[in-house]
Amino acid sequence: MTFFKKSRRLGLISMAYQFIIVLGLFASSGQAAVKALDTDWTKAPSTENWKAFFKLSDAEKAQNWKTLTAKGQTFEALSWEWKLAWVRSCTFSTTQDCSRIVQLGLFDKALVVRAEAATRLGQRFAKSGNPAAIRLLRTAYGVQQNVRAKEPMFVQYRILQSLNEIGGEGQAVGKQLAMNSNSMHKYWTRIASAK
Repeated sequence: MTFFKKSRRLGLISMAYQFIIVLGLFASSGQAAVKALDTDWTKAPSTENWKAFFKLSDAEKAQNWKTLTAKGQTFEALSWEWKLAWVRSCTFSTTQDCSRIVQLGLFDKALVVRAEAATRLGQRFAKSGNPAAIRLLRTAYGVQQNVRAKEPMFVQYRILQSLNEIGGEGQAVGKQLAMNSNSMHKYWTRIASAK
């Protein structure tokens, strides 16, 4: 066999191996099985389930949410710990349901969930002046659940912090809302000047 024939034969073999490798890559990058979290969403999560949840990709979380809602479970029916997990995971996620999840969290019956949702809205829309986020926060600030004996609860502080972070019209709204309480006015003055 001449040198030319040997090199041509080796080249064809090499191309065949490359083709097999490429096919293998396509097969492995195809639709992988979505991880379904085997948990009771109405009860506090175990440490293992909590960790497993935060290791899921956005697509896997979205699929878990679809499965959960297809079974008739609502955000309101989840344990407050799972509500926190969903709200946290939606901070920077662009999946279809995340906006709704954070909105539900902002008006949830559990104070810690409302406060978490307020904080996450501020983080998600920081320095954007996002009008929809500002409207949601303004509305949530006035919810009676966020005041006890005419004194603001910590969720209102979180709302002001988020309005300050969002900026734009959020600054004017935050200043206006803070005027109704001496403690909130002091807080707003402190955070608005700490740039």
